[in-house]
Amino acid sequence: MSTPDPPPRPARDPGGRVAYLPPRAARARKLILRSQLGRGWIVASALFGLVILAAGVLYLTRDGHPGPPWVRVAPLAALPAGAVTQAQLAPDGQVVVVDRRGGDVRAFLAPAGPCPVQAAPGGGFARPCAGDRWDAAGAPAPDPGDPRAPPPLRRVPVAFAAGDLYVNPAPD
Repeated sequence: MSTPDPPPRPARDPGGRVAYLPPRAARARKLILRSQLGRGWIVASALFGLVILAAGVLYLTRDGHPGPPWVRVAPLAALPAGAVTQAQLAPDGQVVVVDRRGGDVRAFLAPAGPCPVQAAPGGGFARPCAGDRWDAAGAPAPDPGDPRAPPPLRRVPVAFAAGDLYVNPAPD
């Protein structure tokens, strides 16, 4: 009686293939790898993990300052709560009117004038030295006897980053 031959040991296929499809796995289409992945795969996966970790740390520790067209106005602490404050925006002759009345922060763009825009009774705005008046939404509210109306105040979006107030002066 002869003993049956032992099953062949997995080894490289003479054809140079690294994987094969055994007959029983043909239905499930499972490939069996005949060689180890090696150190290259371990090093590559460790480097990829470090890249992901570094990207996460950079994302979580970034300053968060909005990029252009956002413009820094002032530190929020320098703008008193419950008041209307004017800040110079840029050398283009516009100013930012920051309204912190009522708990919200709203910002409007206004043309530069001889004196700052201030809070007016009824929630509006006024530039007393020029006689300009606006309602709470920034629409002109001239005196009944004065036919001259000032240009409207244009409301702009606001953002906060690292304790600073930023506005987006770009037109919608």
